[in-house]
Amino acid sequence: MSLFRPVRRGARPTALVPHRARDLADALIHGVALEDASWAFGTSYAHDGEGLDVCLAELDDTCRAVGGEPADLVLTRQVSLGWAEAAQERYNSLSCADPLTGLPSIQHVQSQVAALYRAAGDGWLVDADIAHSHALVVLDLPRVRDDLRAGFSRMEKALRKATAADLLGQRLPECAQVAELNARRLVGLVRRSPDLHPRLAQVVTDLDLRLQLSPSQGRCRAWSESLPVSPESARMLIDELAR
Repeated sequence: MSLFRPVRRGARPTALVPHRARDLADALIHGVALEDASWAFGTSYAHDGEGLDVCLAELDDTCRAVGGEPADLVLTRQVSLGWAEAAQERYNSLSCADPLTGLPSIQHVQSQVAALYRAAGDGWLVDADIAHSHALVVLDLPRVRDDLRAGFSRMEKALRKATAADLLGQRLPECAQVAELNARRLVGLVRRSPDLHPRLAQVVTDLDLRLQLSPSQGRCRAWSESLPVSPESARMLIDELAR
């Protein structure tokens, strides 16, 4: 016997629910396959790099839209377990490149930055002031539309990241490796130059033009982050940017 409580018979959503919640909303309405739907709901948020707080907030929104009440304890627990397991799998695979885009992960950025600080400390750099000589360039991509099918949505996200990385490499050739910090954010380590910001602005302009040809469209944004004086602070900065 299922532990899940279906909503009252004949209920219908009173508001639009997020695209990722549609299968769960359908399961709540009909009172079937709730366990599978709730697990899939939680994993989808973890795969997209969304925090558990966002996942549970949209779970409550979905349940209110369908039945007028927030999620009960059993449903919340199942969604949380799905999110936690998928998040753990994502964490365990962070040292690997994204199979669709080939972009390296946050682990690669951390290693690259740590190696830079070691080289400075060992006297291998002409300018040992890392905070003055280098910076991180960060690029945020717009969200993909909620009404796209899951497979197409994943493909569009991958194409956007690959295109953004390619444009960064063209405009900032000194950015040796562009990495993926989370589902919508890319980062690269660069040497500072007087024209860094104009060239980064050109990346945004070029990418926005290409995004207008995509189903979800949207606009991106980019900026540079100064590296701190210590490798420990640099690691914390990258961790914060990945949130």
